[in-house]
Amino acid sequence: MREEEIRPQALFNRYLELARKDVDRFFSDRSGFVNVPCPACTSDHAELGLEKFGFRYLTCLGCGSLYTSPRPRPALVDAYYREGEAVRFWASDFFKMTAEARREQIFRPRARLVAEWVDKAVRDRRKPDTFVEVGSGYGIFLEEIAALDLFDEVVGIEPAPHLAAICRQKGFRIIEKPAEDVLPEELQAASATAFEVLEHLYDPAKFLEAVRRFLVPGGLFLFTTLTVSGFDIQVLWENSKSIYPPHHLNLISVEGMERLVARCGFELAELTTPGELDVDIVCNVAAENPNISIPSFVKQIIYSRGEEVRVNFQQFLKINRLSSHIRVVALVCENRRNHDPSKT
Repeated sequence: MREEEIRPQALFNRYLELARKDVDRFFSDRSGFVNVPCPACTSDHAELGLEKFGFRYLTCLGCGSLYTSPRPRPALVDAYYREGEAVRFWASDFFKMTAEARREQIFRPRARLVAEWVDKAVRDRRKPDTFVEVGSGYGIFLEEIAALDLFDEVVGIEPAPHLAAICRQKGFRIIEKPAEDVLPEELQAASATAFEVLEHLYDPAKFLEAVRRFLVPGGLFLFTTLTVSGFDIQVLWENSKSIYPPHHLNLISVEGMERLVARCGFELAELTTPGELDVDIVCNVAAENPNISIPSFVKQIIYSRGEEVRVNFQQFLKINRLSSHIRVVALVCENRRNHDPSKT
């Protein structure tokens, strides 16, 4: 996989340009910002990591996670995702133009992965057996899951009205509200997924706790997000397109993710960084911005040693949990279903 296949540079840069303008439109008034502890381990001990577009990113001294603090309150974030130009562009232009490539390269393999984990980890296949995707978007992943004929019901949680309508047109039951507002009586599922959600949230722990409430004991939750532990983010730092407010508020470290999952009442089944794009992303950003500082060792990898070395190095990153794309498979702890993470 190449970055250009799923994230064409011209389109992606246009999206980032609009996001930069949205910062001025929605977040120039910092009176709606509040200081927060580390969203992964709750530590208050942190140091300045970087500043970008007026947002301050802190590095947690407890677990190494990178997060914005102060950050906009949830109501302000919600308003941005309803009205932001970049958000609209992503839905109307970017995603539509890359949808089928993403189906082949990302969504279909993920659906097969869910099937593998359900067979391996979900011990109690109750009927009705329900699967839920949090953040259903255009419903492409719901279609891929439904095509496997693995579940009795495939449900989406999608708070954006126009996207919820698209998913309903495809025949899926959609709960049109944030996951945090879903009541247990509205939904009970054996398996759930959420892809590229945690980095956007005001409170990742509150989100994980909400998902745990609508999963049955022993239920499976598979999710992906960005991690500051990854190669391209560490190399590019302030030049990274992944460290980009107002979208990405949390870049939780590998160690921080282990702590977050545990304190929210999940048993960690697997934590990997299966990313394929770290080296390609560094190559692309370095080519686009030749004046940025790239360590000499990294220059050898991306410029001097050839394609085979780049491929082998990316494989090294994946194996050693050093890619910036993190994937978590977790199970609801059967003896902690009613666990309150705030009391941990």
